[in-house]
Amino acid sequence: MTEKLYEKHSYQKECTTVVTECVKEDGAFYIKLEASVFFPEEGGQYADTGTVCTPDKTLRILKGELLGSPTEGETDVRYLTDGELPAGTEVHCTLDWDNRFDRMQNHSGEHILSGLLHSKYGYNNTGFHLSDSDPVTVDTDGTLTDAQIAELEQEANAVIYENFPIKDSYPTKEELDNLPYRSKIEIAGQVRLITIGNEERTVDTCACCAPHVSETGAIGIIKILSAEKFRGGTRLSILCGRRAYVWIKENLAALQSAASLFSTRPEQLLPIVEKMKEESSRLNTTVAELTEELLSRDIRTGIFGAAVCTQMELGAVSMKNLYNTLRSLRDGYCGIFCGNDEDGYKYYAGGKDLDARVLAAEMKTALDAKGGGSAEMIQGKILARKEQIEAFFAQINQTDL
Repeated sequence: MTEKLYEKHSYQKECTTVVTECVKEDGAFYIKLEASVFFPEEGGQYADTGTVCTPDKTLRILKGELLGSPTEGETDVRYLTDGELPAGTEVHCTLDWDNRFDRMQNHSGEHILSGLLHSKYGYNNTGFHLSDSDPVTVDTDGTLTDAQIAELEQEANAVIYENFPIKDSYPTKEELDNLPYRSKIEIAGQVRLITIGNEERTVDTCACCAPHVSETGAIGIIKILSAEKFRGGTRLSILCGRRAYVWIKENLAALQSAASLFSTRPEQLLPIVEKMKEESSRLNTTVAELTEELLSRDIRTGIFGAAVCTQMELGAVSMKNLYNTLRSLRDGYCGIFCGNDEDGYKYYAGGKDLDARVLAAEMKTALDAKGGGSAEMIQGKILARKEQIEAFFAQINQTDL
């Protein structure tokens, strides 16, 4: 069995050890180590990466896999590498520390939030995923109000300021029976508990296999980015530590840049944007009304044929109104097409005293049109070019369907 240094020594970045096994599977090499600082992929967290070196060779640890099941007994670890290292080889292992520390900050921050969610509101953590590129997600079995989320974030950061110790422990099965902790599942092997707090206050105790920071102060900051309803509860998207700092820095820079465009301060930007949004909405309504009026006039004066193709922005109501106008003035099939040759066209189509569903079948065959509707009107999206659409309608109106 591999000695899992990452469990008891989460800040250990290097070790010298021995390769105990090397196998090749489907063209890939996997090794086992006598002792390891590399945490494998487990419990919603990605595996550590790093290097294993001999005097003559340096290989990358690409991924770690847990062998066996914690619920059934002892587990071992093996690692995917980019080359071969025979059993018995002495190697020096070096962890990609920046990635490890980033994950420790976010995982420890998640424990704080989950512990507070449980103690304050009685909610349980039902899911956790620690991504390196997207925000960390925490799923709970209860719904949270905006006020509760704000309170939760404030108290979580207060825990950071207190700089509580974060410790691991390995109680016996008899001791576990009398200990309150989260994530109580039947594990045949040794249960590892992570406890945040001191003799005066316990913030959280949870069964966990991952490395953590040693004090809450090392997390730096916890920021809840968003909350959404999820499977009857709430999904929180969070960032902690360095990743939270970078997110705040980038978003503050964007906010300051936006404020400078209006020669104002960031805190005064919101009412300006709200006013602009209202003005934009009014202008869009006016433009839409004028656009519909212009096209309707051109349709009535006979400028267009059976297919009206326009790049002007039209809403669903305007398109339907224009289609009804076109249909009332023309014999045969006709349609309104809004868009362009590159992105495609939205359409409303049919014909006076004709079954539009027949047209839908013909457009699907000839133009690969998507959509559907009733005998009176069909609608959807089409990627054909303007000249193809116009040629199709010219031909179909000369055919006896």
